[in-house]
Amino acid sequence: MTNKQTNSKTPTHEVFHVIGDGDKARWTKIGVGWAHQDQDGLNMVINYTPLVAGRTVVRKVKPKQEAAA
Repeated sequence: MTNKQTNSKTPTHEVFHVIGDGDKARWTKIGVGWAHQDQDGLNMVINYTPLVAGRTVVRKVKPKQEAAA
């Protein structure tokens, strides 16, 4: 099986380890991902492996908002 990756060097997704729920949830960024060209999967680079129980969440990268003049 081959997975075609987009040509973008900028990650399309961020990977987080999340402990807790709601307003008390603690989100720790643990990696990044790039969407495949067919949008059916991701190639991910995980830079940190959590040692405590929690869940892994993958979110699309949001464009940074420009500062108001």
